[in-house]
Amino acid sequence: MTGILLLIFAAGPQGVAPGWELKPNAEKIGGDVERLRPLIGRLDPVKWTEAGAPKAYEKQWRDCLDGIGHVQNAAHRLAARPDRLSLSAETLVRLESLIEHALSLSQAVRRYQNPAIAEVLESEISAAGSSREWLRGHVMELSATREQELETAEKEAQRCRTEIIRPGARKQ
Repeated sequence: MTGILLLIFAAGPQGVAPGWELKPNAEKIGGDVERLRPLIGRLDPVKWTEAGAPKAYEKQWRDCLDGIGHVQNAAHRLAARPDRLSLSAETLVRLESLIEHALSLSQAVRRYQNPAIAEVLESEISAAGSSREWLRGHVMELSATREQELETAEKEAQRCRTEIIRPGARKQ
């Protein structure tokens, strides 16, 4: 019986792929968002505000550049520990935030700078979106597995409590 339990726990969670299989996907996220850096870096939101754009675009531009680093940091930590739900969720939230900010920024590029640059930026944002889809699926799979593990642990704890308090279970 102990050998079976040891094999079950050694095998890891049922539904989640092994770390060596997940690591390349997590590493890809950092590369995908890095391709946004040169495009966003070349934008000039100061000129946009001079042309009548809201000053908030300058902050949004800086936030996008910072967001690239935040996503890369989270993705790097996720690649090291792809079984961590907290890291997976953090990476997903940071990636989605970056994508939303970058899409909004691309609208300003289209209006205040150059529509062709906006098209290129949107294309790279879309490429980063492929990582987002994988990450969403990974977070869903990981959370379902963790819920199942918690449910199993709770049932086992309840079984043990029942055994302990059962009449005649205590030795005198």
